[in-house]
Amino acid sequence: MESPNGPGNGPDHHPDNGSGGEGQGRRVSVVQLICRAYGLSDVSEITVEHINRYVTERRLIEEHTHHIRGRLRPRIPRPRAAGDAA
Repeated sequence: MESPNGPGNGPDHHPDNGSGGEGQGRRVSVVQLICRAYGLSDVSEITVEHINRYVTERRLIEEHTHHIRGRLRPRIPRPRAAGDAA
């Protein structure tokens, strides 16, 4: 279903700021991410199943990332007291 403003101009649309490639300030909508993730050529191909699958996958990835970050956090040694041996 198209936005009244035309395709790609809805509330999830973020125009390219002219900075160049992806990841350099260019904002991508959730709709675009879903299309890319599942190889869809058009917004009209997105189904409720695509949305549910995308949300579930993102949630699992976030939980996994949080778990890994917790394990990989560097151990910061405590400051030595004046009488501690080196």
